[in-house]
Amino acid sequence: MTRQIKTPVRLSAVVLASLLLCGSLAHSAEGGPSVEKKNAQAHIDHVILGAADLDQAVEAFERLTGVRPAYGGKHPRGTHNALVSLGGRTYLEIIAVQPGASKPPLLPDLSGFDKLAPIGWAVSADDGEALRKSLAAAGFQLSGSNEGSRTTPSGATLRWQTFGLTREFEEAPFFILWSPETPHPSTTSPSGCTLQRWAIAGPRFDETELLRKTLALPIEAAKGQTVSFTLALDCPKGRIVFEPATRR
Repeated sequence: MTRQIKTPVRLSAVVLASLLLCGSLAHSAEGGPSVEKKNAQAHIDHVILGAADLDQAVEAFERLTGVRPAYGGKHPRGTHNALVSLGGRTYLEIIAVQPGASKPPLLPDLSGFDKLAPIGWAVSADDGEALRKSLAAAGFQLSGSNEGSRTTPSGATLRWQTFGLTREFEEAPFFILWSPETPHPSTTSPSGCTLQRWAIAGPRFDETELLRKTLALPIEAAKGQTVSFTLALDCPKGRIVFEPATRR
């Protein structure tokens, strides 16, 4: 069984918003020679669904998939999240603005989302220095690192570092390196779903494809006039597709 979720989504600040939630800023890529560097052993760390209301999003996700996301905690800039493990050191993050909080700067207006919608993604690697070297060798220019954190419901603080590419590039991920003492969310979140497809369309296809080849990432890249993400999961209730197709 395949069920598709389609919702208009404003993507003009998608990657900036994704990084903002982790306490850092997203920028863009500058293309380089078509080389492949696989020594970084990079992987998709997480994919992000935006929601107007987190509690309602958790209920909706459970109805669609048969898996109930676990509350993850609050970010310092006014958002909070719920998480689902996708296995293999990859997880799903559902994000929304905390009740009563102001929308963080540069974040898309999640209050206009009537359904769960993919808005961004993150890449990680066990060796952060190798990750940076692989990207630099391919011609990508990188930002400095920023510290990020989130407080869990139990009161524990999870910590990480993020960095991005140095000019706007909405299709691109941000990069996250978890602190050694922080358990990866894929190991602590409810399981049952797996990542079946992560597809990215947009006008910066060449850079997206170069990024895919450089890090040997399991993504699909396509040309498009506007940026859109498509997420497909295999879950207990079947294959579920979240597919924002247009800008609002």
